[in-house]
Amino acid sequence: MRTRYRRANGDRGREAAGAPLSRARMVVVCLALLLEGMSASGINVQIAVMRDDIGIGPAELALVASAFLIAYAGLLPIAGSLADTLDRRRVFLIGIALFGVGCIVCAFAPDAGLLITGRFVQGAGAALSAPAALALITEGLPPGAARNRAVALYGAMGAVGFSLGLVVPGVVVTLLGWRASFLVSIPVVLAVLGATWTIRARRTRSRERPDVVGAVLLTAALMLGVHLVGAIGGLPAIVAGVELAAFALVVVALFARRGVRGFPSGVASSPGVRAACLALAGIFAGVVASMYVLSLGLVESGATALIVALVILPQPLAFSLLAGTGARLVTRIGAWRTVAIGAAVLIASLVWLGAVGLAVPPWVGVLPAMVGVGCALALAFPAVSVAAVDTAPEEARATTAGLLTTAQNIGGAVGIALVTTAGLVPVAGEPIGIQPAMFASAMFVVVAVAGAAGIGAVALRRVAAAGAPR
Repeated sequence: MRTRYRRANGDRGREAAGAPLSRARMVVVCLALLLEGMSASGINVQIAVMRDDIGIGPAELALVASAFLIAYAGLLPIAGSLADTLDRRRVFLIGIALFGVGCIVCAFAPDAGLLITGRFVQGAGAALSAPAALALITEGLPPGAARNRAVALYGAMGAVGFSLGLVVPGVVVTLLGWRASFLVSIPVVLAVLGATWTIRARRTRSRERPDVVGAVLLTAALMLGVHLVGAIGGLPAIVAGVELAAFALVVVALFARRGVRGFPSGVASSPGVRAACLALAGIFAGVVASMYVLSLGLVESGATALIVALVILPQPLAFSLLAGTGARLVTRIGAWRTVAIGAAVLIASLVWLGAVGLAVPPWVGVLPAMVGVGCALALAFPAVSVAAVDTAPEEARATTAGLLTTAQNIGGAVGIALVTTAGLVPVAGEPIGIQPAMFASAMFVVVAVAGAAGIGAVALRRVAAAGAPR
């Protein structure tokens, strides 16, 4: 009798584990994307105050800004595999907990080293929680309206988080200081942990084991590469030589392993997917690097963190409001033509920002550029995603989406490193508003990076078109 009860109870448990989440729990799970978006954009209003308070040099400052992106990019290729190989709920909870630990480390960091560590831990947590969150909210939902609503909620939380990441930290930094701006996420982290602790997700056992060693090597290569590029001319010869040798060894090891294992070879080697990844990397190199230099420049011109947030805010707002327009334009004229229009709008906006700079009031120079950048993202981002997904086989579309996110984050980190290398990042005490030539040079470097990536994407797309069956 007792045995039969246990079996029946176990069966009900397994059925409950595969059942869809309630709407309220879906919202709580998707708060992970809200935190991720806030962390990605909030650094723009935190970075200048942190630099002045702790005394961070340009190369380390670049790592503080990009460590989140690097950890996210390096670990994302295996994060989905971990969620499918292990318990999804457990991976999600580990990711959220890591993100919270990273926030605490940042809040109490006494120097640049621990600040970089905290940002890295935040990125690692976001990389683990994001794909696990998508798996949790779509579990048990058949294709159709309910699943589409869940995926829309997932995407909307990220967009809302990106916007809130400019406003909320900006207010907190202005009123309470930059350390408190990291702690505001902790109540949300605790709420998510408490509300999702009892979720019973279905256990999956993917045959594809995550390549942890490959992910660690990729992350190490990105960290070393960004630091080397950002510190050119500022490192002692011996230190630079050691870092360069370590970077070379890691890259050789990655080539020997043929990258991070687990990606279908047809996706990783597809010229069409590579073209989309390169285009997205170039676009985000331009966007992230320009926001980085702009936020530092505004603070050097006397703006508070809140003013910086309000000046940049039109960019994510325009992106959110016009993303549907970009998707409709793809349907009408095709993905790559829409990408080209978005790239042209981005370059025009950054050229305007460089030409006018901070020598005029922000509503004349900066606000129109931010609206333009947001419009460019609204056009290019969905178009690049559609172009990549259409090229990839149906069974590898999730992997392709992961590759796009990795390329996006790598592009942002490389953009920050390049403007740092060029000596175009203002240090404390440099009144960039009185030196518009420096700001203009930074914007034109950013435009050159985005343009070079665009040319490479066009070349790869032609290769893909030439190899396509007629």
